[in-house]
Amino acid sequence: MYLHQAQLERIKIKLEEAKRVDFQCKVFGANRHKYRLGKTASLQAVEQFENQYSIQLPECYKAFILNIGNGGESYANSAAGPFYGIYPLGKNVNELIFSETEKYIHQPPVIFPDMSDEYWKMLNQSIEENESMTDEAYETEIGKIFGGLLPIGSQGCTYIHAIVVNGIHKGRVVNLDLDRQKPRFTFESNFLDWYERWLDEVISGQLITKSPSWFGYAMRGEDNKLPKTK
Repeated sequence: MYLHQAQLERIKIKLEEAKRVDFQCKVFGANRHKYRLGKTASLQAVEQFENQYSIQLPECYKAFILNIGNGGESYANSAAGPFYGIYPLGKNVNELIFSETEKYIHQPPVIFPDMSDEYWKMLNQSIEENESMTDEAYETEIGKIFGGLLPIGSQGCTYIHAIVVNGIHKGRVVNLDLDRQKPRFTFESNFLDWYERWLDEVISGQLITKSPSWFGYAMRGEDNKLPKTK
């Protein structure tokens, strides 16, 4: 955890500053989470989760739930964070993969940053071209598409954010649509950088808007843009 210590201390300070700046909770989702977090997770709980799903959680995410907070009072008991916040450890693990989650979550992910539209279409081809697909077959295909990803929060409607738990992009956050629009990876290399950027944009006032903002769908310094529709 030492590698993240300075950043964790910054995040603690910035959480208080964000709460002060957005005291009216105008940032999207802030009226639900109110910039509050629950007690930190125990190392025992983290290890039990990792053993259950045969994974090693990304150190950046693990550092957050062990040192900053785990859960809160937003939707699904989420902690303060982008959109409706960050799920507590173990909550909504099967939000992406409904069946045999343990089988797929430790698999290498098949999605990656800057993948082409054609590649995403190929991943979904079996589902799109088989209207009579059984529920079991559908769930198998979904497992293949979203393997290696852990849901960590809701953005409202069918949109969620997840974290990559395996492979070369381990620790990176990705924006997903349960209706299978093409995933959009965030631009930060890990969870803590993504979370700290959110705090920076709250504190700067960029996310305090009357209209919904889509944090993380554009690079830092650019307008947060609505995801493309199908």
